[in-house]
Amino acid sequence: MTLATGTKIGRYEIRSPIGAGGMGEVYLARDLKLGREVAIKAIPDAFSLDTDRLARFEREARLLASLNHPHIGAIYGLEEWGDSRFLVLELVPGITLSELLARGPVPIQEALHVAGQIATALEVAHERGIVHRDLKPSNIKITDDDQVKVLDFGLAKALEEPADNSRIFESPTVLNQGTQTGIILGTAAYMSPEQAKGKRVDKRTDIWAFGCVLYELLTAKPVFLGEATTDTLAAVMRDEPDWSLLPETTPKRIRHLLRRCLRKDPALRLRDIGDARIEIMEVFSEPDDDVAITDPTVSSTGKARHRTFPFALAGFLAGVIVSGVVFWALWNSVFARRLTTQPVKRFTINLTDNEPLALTKFVPLAVGRQAITVSPDGNNLVYVVNHNGVAKLCLRPLNQFETKIISGTEGAYNPFFSPDSNWVGFFADNKLKKVSLAGGEPVTLCEARNPVGGDWGPHDMIFFGDQEGGTLTRVSSSGGTPQVIPIGGVQAPDVEVLPDGKWLLYSTAQTSNPDHHEIRAISFETGKGGVVIQGGSNPRYLPSGHLVFTRAATLMAAPFDLETRTVTGPAVAVVEGIKSEIYGNGQFSISENGTLAYLPGAAGWIGKPVWVDRQGKISQIPLPAQCYGTFKLSPDGKRLAIQVASATDDIWIYEFERGTFLRLTLNESNIGPVWSSDGRYVVFGSVRDGKSGLFRKAADGSGIEERLTTASPDAFQIPESWSADGKALLFGEWNATDQGDIWILPLEGERKETPFLQTPFSEFFSSFSPNDRWIAYTSDESGRYEVYVRPYPGPGGKYQVSTEGGEEPVWSTNGQELFYRNGEKWMVASVDTKSEFHSQTPLLLFENYFINVPGLSHYPSPDGQRQVMIQPVGPQENAKQINLVLNWFEELKQRVPLGKN
Repeated sequence: MTLATGTKIGRYEIRSPIGAGGMGEVYLARDLKLGREVAIKAIPDAFSLDTDRLARFEREARLLASLNHPHIGAIYGLEEWGDSRFLVLELVPGITLSELLARGPVPIQEALHVAGQIATALEVAHERGIVHRDLKPSNIKITDDDQVKVLDFGLAKALEEPADNSRIFESPTVLNQGTQTGIILGTAAYMSPEQAKGKRVDKRTDIWAFGCVLYELLTAKPVFLGEATTDTLAAVMRDEPDWSLLPETTPKRIRHLLRRCLRKDPALRLRDIGDARIEIMEVFSEPDDDVAITDPTVSSTGKARHRTFPFALAGFLAGVIVSGVVFWALWNSVFARRLTTQPVKRFTINLTDNEPLALTKFVPLAVGRQAITVSPDGNNLVYVVNHNGVAKLCLRPLNQFETKIISGTEGAYNPFFSPDSNWVGFFADNKLKKVSLAGGEPVTLCEARNPVGGDWGPHDMIFFGDQEGGTLTRVSSSGGTPQVIPIGGVQAPDVEVLPDGKWLLYSTAQTSNPDHHEIRAISFETGKGGVVIQGGSNPRYLPSGHLVFTRAATLMAAPFDLETRTVTGPAVAVVEGIKSEIYGNGQFSISENGTLAYLPGAAGWIGKPVWVDRQGKISQIPLPAQCYGTFKLSPDGKRLAIQVASATDDIWIYEFERGTFLRLTLNESNIGPVWSSDGRYVVFGSVRDGKSGLFRKAADGSGIEERLTTASPDAFQIPESWSADGKALLFGEWNATDQGDIWILPLEGERKETPFLQTPFSEFFSSFSPNDRWIAYTSDESGRYEVYVRPYPGPGGKYQVSTEGGEEPVWSTNGQELFYRNGEKWMVASVDTKSEFHSQTPLLLFENYFINVPGLSHYPSPDGQRQVMIQPVGPQENAKQINLVLNWFEELKQRVPLGKN
């Protein structure tokens, strides 16, 4: 099928053809809603008409769309147009690796730089169970800023027919014409022996293809090549690579790595692509004695960077050997300077099982907590440990082996250092505190009920945000009355005061997905500012002249102008695999002299809805892994209303029996879906025309949305529970002056909302009992979150259900049980609601980590035998080590040179 310019497929308008891919035509198109260019790939019509194959492809496409990484070409969606299907893909500028290799071998430094990024992309995909299966130079692009993008991830599997060894030449990697000379030999050349034999493949097939690509980068020749596809496949299964073609200067580590990647027996092959990435990193940090390898200096695409001394010196000697004056100048300006450069060193601090990191401190709205901080002078590391079941601060001087618990820091989280490195600020017991490294008990500075971030800025002032009210608090480091600065939208745990003490960087949540947050600057004097970075969290300004921030589980860096508070160059991925908590809280810290400390791990907000029974056994729900928010089961348990967070926060409806997943809302900032008792309607919170409120819409998507409430300008409303008789709606309201309050909206008559519970404390996560006589809710009135029950409509006293902390109460359908969460513990209490309220001692159902989405992390089925939860994708276990990089600024300056546009 050929698409004409101007053709509209959904919200995409075709602009021009780009070329032909393995699956058909590829077009440049314009996303009319988001205003960006995309690539659209046509899926062959014959394929689209195969119902079983199409259904399998759609499932795979959803999984592939969950890959969100700087080195992976993104899949934006799957569109229908008539009987045809189209994939909407990220439009990646630049040249393919095939085009680059046409120029000849790539210099070793550049080749390893490219290979390291390819390995990183594969590692991320493999951690999520996705195998590329068709890695080759034509599927790898190098962008204009020298970043690698791996394309068509997993599409080979998505497009293939059921396994049939007799039809191997009809797979997406070897076409029917494969027996003809010169047809797609490059593709067959990257197939692993097991793939060429039509056997089952796994991530080791990608490792083989990676070895083929790295070999070709260094030699500009495929490892295996025959006159016809059959000859190439025979060579793959029979021949050994010609190792003599590798450059003589190829490091020993890389030669060994290639041999491990290209072993024909997969059982003897390299087991994990992450090991390849580490080998490549160590070549730069610990080169062979006989081979000098430095970081990439001149881009193979033609963009000049700072050249390393050996090459500059060689060129100099050839041209100006007779000029002693010029030579002496070069010695002083280049070589002598390099002699003073401190080497980059890497090491780890291994943690014990007895004192693991305390990462899962749960709070309303599910903002994560910082667990590590390194002192500005780079001499000390402080991190939060779980010490005998209590969070405490632990001090590790970096010139010693011993660690010690800092006395008086029970319940601590979000530690940060004073500028002189002598004090540590932290939060505990709803207060901001500080403690001296020289000893002594902590000092309380002020109240801090729902803090985010924490930064000890110039002029002895400490700053932190309020996750609920959208405010910034400033208080003297000596204590006193805090000053509240309303700046709006501070919802991410990252506050960074710039060196002049007059400007602040922070990030604000545009959607629940931190990859779509904005990093902003604001002036304390004028209250004015603007957007610095679109898409990122945790901004940190470094003395090196860079702004670093997190995007997914990647640390990004860009040159930054302090005077104008603008980035002056493209953001570049500088560290992959940093553990990031829910809503973008990256676990890293950087000292003033360039010591980087971070926890290795994955993005903590990517997950999949799953069923979990009362024993903790998990069964899958066939929905893709992505960023999800609040969710509720329909009263009959047959449908799931869930917030999907991407570029927008939309409510979707999943039907379990038919497996359909349909969008309910088409606007931004939707949250907290709640079902009516008859399952006909869904109410949700949203912001329209700058005003928060509650909206109602038919669950089948018919009709228009009806606004039920309009909040005051400084408030945000989230629906929480619909009464069984359909006459009332419970919702939470958050604003800058109060904490959380519980309100009632009558759905009959005047519909005038009234407060049900309004106190100086925070009350939220409210839920009607099935007989509408009781309301369960969470409150922090005791100093920690506990579950309480009050009679409805009142009056009457309150009953405490939880005993050691709890939140998010949900009633069983028969009203005889109350489920709730306490950190990673999932609890249930038997209750009696017939006349008076009585509850028995809560029992532990199971203990496990599930993603704590804002508003609700679980919802029981009608029979009470299982619950829906969001299971994280990728490794989420407690970090076993802290990684440290000394003199990291030297590496950063090479990767991200300074300079203005």
